[in-house]
Amino acid sequence: MSSIHLLHLSYDICHLSPWSVRKCSKEIEQRFLHAYINVLNKMAECVVSEANKNIIDSSNQSSDVQSCQDIKTEKVMEPLLLEDFQRSRFPTTLKNIMKSFEKQGIQPSKCDFLVGCLYTLMLEYGFIPQEKESFYNDCGFNYSRIKDLVSFPAWKKSDENSYSLSFILPPHHIYTCKVICIKMGDDLIVNAIVKNIEDVHHTIMLDILSYFTDGAHQKACMDKMQNLRSLSTSFKNQVAFPVKHAILRTNGLRHPCLEDLPLEIIFYIFKYIHGTDIIKFTAISKQFHSMRLEVKLWENLILRDFKCTVKKTLSYEELMKEYGYIYRSQLRNRRHGSWKKRMVL
Repeated sequence: MSSIHLLHLSYDICHLSPWSVRKCSKEIEQRFLHAYINVLNKMAECVVSEANKNIIDSSNQSSDVQSCQDIKTEKVMEPLLLEDFQRSRFPTTLKNIMKSFEKQGIQPSKCDFLVGCLYTLMLEYGFIPQEKESFYNDCGFNYSRIKDLVSFPAWKKSDENSYSLSFILPPHHIYTCKVICIKMGDDLIVNAIVKNIEDVHHTIMLDILSYFTDGAHQKACMDKMQNLRSLSTSFKNQVAFPVKHAILRTNGLRHPCLEDLPLEIIFYIFKYIHGTDIIKFTAISKQFHSMRLEVKLWENLILRDFKCTVKKTLSYEELMKEYGYIYRSQLRNRRHGSWKKRMVL
């Protein structure tokens, strides 16, 4: 029985004449009331069920729309970089690495595939193969360029255990970056050298098996890879970034890093760093090391941290030693004072 029929029935029952009800016995009157209550209950159940059905239909429609939007978003937001690798979603560049091996008829080993990943990481940082130097004029991030160049077989085996890759950072074509990878057991030693720039040599050692889940097998499988975010961070920080920084600095260009901040800002940062930390900080590069040769810096640090002045004729080395002596003395006195308090307690 539909809800409309129940509404009509309840209307008829509600409009029974008082006379007809009075003529009925007490028992019939009770039956009438009982039937009337049942009709109202059934009517309420029908109304609630139809309302629930409408709610379910609307929620299904909204969930279908949301799922369609999620699918579209997933298609648009595909993993771009190697560090975005997930077990269920592979970056296009990773797929192209495997395809480049398949086109050459090679079943890649784990070392082969890892070198392919390093090749891709150099592309992500703006480098291009030396063979393609006439095609590109900028070193900015270009995803379509990365996808095109990943398929280019510029990284070839020179022999069974070594690989040689040559890159340039456009438009600085005279500085060739040579990346040489040597396999030693389960490790891969990576050396990067830049031609025409002195003292630019960076090395990193990678554990090949740590980037695959099936350590026993020698052949590479794309869905068995892992820790690509760690690989990307380590390689870019220790190889790709320093090489790019050296090339740009040689050409008088700035690079988004701490060393290229104006000296005024770096000295301003020193205001918030303890003197012992400044010594460690200025040991990380030649440029920062030259900054700690300033006599005025140590005079201000001693005045700031210890509220005392020193002779104006002291050299920076003497001031640095004086700073260390005062710091150790205060630290010793502080420890001695805390020890005396414990003895009193």
